[in-house]
Amino acid sequence: MKRRFRRLLSLSRSEWWWLAQSLVLVPAVAASLRVKGFGPTVRWLGDHSSGPASPEDLDVARSMGRVVNMVAARKVIGTLCLGRSLALWFLMRRRGLDGELVIGAEPVRDGILPAHAWVELGGIPVNDAADARDRFGSFGLRLPRLSSPT
Repeated sequence: MKRRFRRLLSLSRSEWWWLAQSLVLVPAVAASLRVKGFGPTVRWLGDHSSGPASPEDLDVARSMGRVVNMVAARKVIGTLCLGRSLALWFLMRRRGLDGELVIGAEPVRDGILPAHAWVELGGIPVNDAADARDRFGSFGLRLPRLSSPT
């Protein structure tokens, strides 16, 4: 408990803002996925977060990923990898970071297809381990991208 409290106290002002947004967004995305499904949820998130892309900032994206993962990991709010990754994808787009939602899977084990979702910026996972794509591959999902700055 003390470790979590110290972790919260160490957050920057930006991270507190992302935390506040994540507290609302992560459960909303998880609920939308359950009620509306993947396609309508992605369309809504894409429509409400489009704009010009800004220069990639991997440190900012990783910081956002840590905060979203922190919120998503709480039992009260908890969501699976797809919900937290969609929430992060949305927040990054709102900041002008053109992250890519990646969904992949490991080989079938015991009749189960272990699938996983994460967000990458410039091909680097920002809310998961660096080897996520090596372990899970990718389905090659194409979601809306931000427009180039003019």
